[in-house]
Amino acid sequence: MKKYIIIIISFIFFAALNSRYLNAQYSKGNDYEKGKAIYKNKCQFCHGIMGDGKGPASEPLLGHPEDFTDSKFWKDDVPIKMYKTILNGKQMMPAFNLGPDEIKALTVYITGTFKKTTQENKKGGQ
Repeated sequence: MKKYIIIIISFIFFAALNSRYLNAQYSKGNDYEKGKAIYKNKCQFCHGIMGDGKGPASEPLLGHPEDFTDSKFWKDDVPIKMYKTILNGKQMMPAFNLGPDEIKALTVYITGTFKKTTQENKKGGQ
């Protein structure tokens, strides 16, 4: 009887750990997709599909939008820099009224998409 109780408790324990892990993974994937949608609707027009600051609206701007594929962009504390820029605007970029969860999702998307591209380009250029 003790053996079955230990097995059942172990099963419940491992099931709980596994569901926590799966929820965390789902949440990350959800943030990425949500951030992708926000980027497409609010950022892509200036920052471009490739995140290189060469969107269709970038040409007439006095200063080109940030190039997320440039390694210089990733040297500072990016989440804080992005949070402040989105809320307050910067140069020609207007402020956007996004909530903390939306900014987090956008940061997850930009980091997951364009920082990876930056690292791949850096490896290819060596």
